[in-house]
Amino acid sequence: MFMKMKNLTLLKMKNLLLLLLFILNYSVYSQNNATDFTTEDCNGVTHNLFDSLDAGNVIVISWVMPCGPCATYTLPAYNAVQAFSLTHPGLVDFYLADDYANSSCTSIASWAINYNMPNHTAFSSPAINMLDYGSPGMPKVVILAGEDHTVYYNENDDKINYAAVEMAINNALTLSFVPNIANSSIHVFPNPSSKTLNITFTEENFINFKGLEIKNIYGKAIESYSFKNLQSYLDNLKIDISHLENGTYFLSFLSSKNKTVTKFVVLQ
Repeated sequence: MFMKMKNLTLLKMKNLLLLLLFILNYSVYSQNNATDFTTEDCNGVTHNLFDSLDAGNVIVISWVMPCGPCATYTLPAYNAVQAFSLTHPGLVDFYLADDYANSSCTSIASWAINYNMPNHTAFSSPAINMLDYGSPGMPKVVILAGEDHTVYYNENDDKINYAAVEMAINNALTLSFVPNIANSSIHVFPNPSSKTLNITFTEENFINFKGLEIKNIYGKAIESYSFKNLQSYLDNLKIDISHLENGTYFLSFLSSKNKTVTKFVVLQ
């Protein structure tokens, strides 16, 4: 009787240990934040993931072998990204990464073209590791966004579908961008815009005001404005943006004390 109770206790302890190991494994592989990388794409351009996310981009990564089944389940993610190219040009990027970085860039490019996925940035680099996001897949798709580098989507194989990817991108665009505007007292409209960007202020924003600056998604200053008599623009300041290319831009409201930034999209 004593031996049976002892064996039962050991069995319970073993099961408890297995449960704890499972919970630990799940917590490790169901991370909520992206893993940074700096690496070159297949065209020799260097990318830093966190820099791209901090600039306001949504990054969709699909790891592929490449193979036929990979195309079947990568296409829904690719098509969802393309659907945002008109409403949010230059804001949602599709990264096509070789699963274990053992396929040539030529092979990846040919595979993508063969399966009608021409608009992508290809990588064959061990720096982009799908195991950072749990179990491997053929393919594996993750969606990353925001200054907190949040993982908005993480699925493998036949669990990848267009509707879920579209919803995740929408969530990333909506939740990852919170304008740094006190009391929502600075507004830009229409957004997206094509010809003229309207900017409205409230009076408290004029203290120590220095001007406005427009930067592209890479942080390069495109335009800068200073106004000597800003009070005349209190109701509605208009900026001509007809010369800007389609894409996402950041408008900085500059003062001697701080800088407030909001985002707008140009769609000609």
